[in-house]
Amino acid sequence: MNKKESLRRIMKKKLNHQTKVERRRKSKIIQENLFRQKEFFSSKCVMLYVSKGTAEVQTGPIIKKALEMGKKVVLPVTLVREKRMLPVRLNSMRQGLKKGPYGIYEPKGYDPERPVSAKEIDLVVVPGVAFDRKNNRLGHGQGYYDRFLKLLPRRTSKIGLGFRFQLLEDIPATGTDVSLTRVITN
Repeated sequence: MNKKESLRRIMKKKLNHQTKVERRRKSKIIQENLFRQKEFFSSKCVMLYVSKGTAEVQTGPIIKKALEMGKKVVLPVTLVREKRMLPVRLNSMRQGLKKGPYGIYEPKGYDPERPVSAKEIDLVVVPGVAFDRKNNRLGHGQGYYDRFLKLLPRRTSKIGLGFRFQLLEDIPATGTDVSLTRVITN
């Protein structure tokens, strides 16, 4: 087993060990920390993700707040055969979500022929299994986010959300990994 896979296993155990109450409390702090960032406040188009299961920072309140602020909210749709993510607009919470590949929720009723252009996105908020102080991110190992982040203009901010214990001194990174603008924790 390589270093990345070993670290993923360790971190996933820690993530799954949190109680719902702990995760909710820490998520609220992380959400507030994100709301204070100039990148969030000034963005017109923000790509978020729907938190999965009990291990990730809860993003529902972030999505709701971004919509309330009049931002164009984009969620990723996973195209497994093409090994890529398609940025799709979420018009409102009423639009609804459906479970896509890997159990990741995505907007219902989107038009795959009309994705949001990567050039429009001002801010991408990304999940991760672990992060480090150099803003490197360890994902789930499929490479979807790394491939997508490489398509973004340089001006696009990339912010990782994680719990404090996910922020490590150093994580293994390779040439295919894309570093973030910053990481926000509790």
